[in-house]
Amino acid sequence: MLQSMTWLATDNLARSQFAVFSELGEQMRLSEDDRRRALLLSEQEWSAWSEFLDDGPLPAQPQLPVMLRRLGSASHRLAVMADGTGAQA
Repeated sequence: MLQSMTWLATDNLARSQFAVFSELGEQMRLSEDDRRRALLLSEQEWSAWSEFLDDGPLPAQPQLPVMLRRLGSASHRLAVMADGTGAQA
C-alpha cells in the first residue's frame, strides 16, 4: 500500500512538473518542437512524455530523475526569459 501511494505521488509530481513546463512554453508561444528541444528529447521521447501528460504510462526514457532535472532546468530558464529580468541561471 505504501509503495502504491509513493508511486502515485511520484506520478503526480512528474505530471505537474511537465504541465508547468508546458504552460510556460505555451505562454511564451514556443512551438512544440522548441519545447521538445529544450528538454533534449527525441521526437519519440516527446511523444511518449506528451502521452504521459494525458494520463498515459510513465515513459522509460529518459528515466524519471533525469526528466525531472530537465523539466526543472528548462522551466527555470523559461521563467527567467518570461520575467525579462535577464538574470542568469
